[in-house]
Order: sequence, then structure tokens, then C-alpha cells
Amino acid sequence: LFDFADKNRGSYSGSCPFYCSYSGYQDELLWAASWLYKASGESKYLTYIIGNQGSSQAVSEFSWDNKFVGAQTLLTEEFYGGKKELTKIKSDAESFICSVMPGSSSRQIKTTPGGLLFTRDSSNLQYTTSSTMVLFIFSRILNRNHINGINCGSAHFTPSQIRAFAKTQVDYILGSNPMKMSYMVGFGSKYPKQLHHRASSIPSIKVHPAKVGCNGGLSDYYNSPNPNPNTHVGAIVGGPDSNDHFNDARSDYSHTEPTTYMNAAFVASVSALLANT
Repeated sequence: LFDFADKNRGSYSGSCPFYCSYSGYQDELLWAASWLYKASGESKYLTYIIGNQGSSQAVSEFSWDNKFVGAQTLLTEEFYGGKKELTKIKSDAESFICSVMPGSSSRQIKTTPGGLLFTRDSSNLQYTTSSTMVLFIFSRILNRNHINGINCGSAHFTPSQIRAFAKTQVDYILGSNPMKMSYMVGFGSKYPKQLHHRASSIPSIKVHPAKVGCNGGLSDYYNSPNPNPNTHVGAIVGGPDSNDHFNDARSDYSHTEPTTYMNAAFVASVSALLANT
């Protein structure tokens, strides 16, 4: 698959109906090569990475569309393991850390008044959970290699400071925020009750065996003011707005829709806390 993608570079986003890539395909190629090198140890992938590291960009988000930071973080560990040819990629990874850490002179991503990293008002927690995951991993890489931190202009951040900030994001998502709202469904005493999620908002067939048509689903359940009949335990929603306010309404999909890419990154962050690394 990697060889096919590399040899047939191009984009069909002009005709794709949904989830079009805005970052291009260079990040996916670098991301794939990084994982293939980590998994196989085959030198051809490292050679590819080194030859294409010019495509690496300093960015301030890690998302389903833009995966540069993922590759850069993986390869930073290789840099400290002796692959000094990856200096640019390591610098790009550090640039990401500097773009999100409060107090950094090159900070690009601000926080809400309550302290949440806020990239954009559309499922913002996808960027928060992925950034938090990278912060945890990066701090662990520094610790493992006995590096005392990174410089972001005049500011210096130690691994423990980077990790401590990452923990504040996990705490916020689980309820330590101005609304005292857990953005993980089923966790805590207050959490979203009107997920923008079809299976959660329509009764189980065991409770409602009759067929629910599209119109019925819309009029009877989607537009219902009642809580969803099925608690989608563990799902993380899009989260609050830039002022820490959350509107628990099915129609407000930018804030109430759960996604796999939010949960996946959050699992990594919680794992780091449980492992204390």
C-alpha cells in the first residue's frame, strides 16, 4: 500500500464528498514510512524519511487530516537514539510543543478562560485530545533520553512541566472545568445527554421493535427535547466553545458529536497517566 501510494501520488479531493484532505498527502506518506520503519527496522524506510524530510512542516495541530506531528514525534525518539540526520524533523516536533504550551513565546493555540486548548470551534476536543497525547509522549521521550527540556524562545519547559500541562487537559475533559461537565459520556455525575449519535438517540430494538423510518427518526428522536435513550458510555463529544460553554443539544453537532479520533487519542493520554510515564 505504501509503495502504491508513493508511486501514484495525487489527490482525488476535488471529487470526494466528505473528509477531504486539506493538508495534502505528504504527511500521510511520512507518517506511514515512520510507522513502517518503527515496525520493521528496515533501512529503506529510514532512507525514504531522510530523503523526504523536506516535506515535514512545523504545524500546530495533529488531526485526522494533518498527521505531521505524529510522524515527527515518532522520529524524535529515533533522533535521540542516534539518527542525527533527523534534526529538522526533531525541530518541527519541538515547534509543535512550543505552539501549544502556555508561556511559550511562539504559542499559537490559545486556551479558553477555563484552561482548555482551543484550536477551532468544530469538534475542538479532537485537537485537544491529540495534542495532549503528543505532549505526554514527548515528555516521556525527553525523560527516557535524559533531556532536561526544550527552549521555546525565552521560555524553557522541562518534561515534568509538559506532562503537568497535558494532565490539566485530561482533568478538564473529565469535569474540572467551569461547567463541571464531564465530556466523556457516562463518566461523573454530569455529562452530555443529547449526543449527536443515531444509535444513542433512537431506542433499542428490544424496547422499540417496530421499524423506525428516516422521518420518524428525525421527528420523534432527533428533534426530541428528552435525553438519549441509550447512554453511549465512554464516548467523548466535541466539547465546549471558546468561552467554556456547552450546549447539550443533538442539533449542535459541532459540540455534541462523538468521534473515534477523539477517543483514540484520549485513551493514549489516560494510559500515560495510569502508567505514570
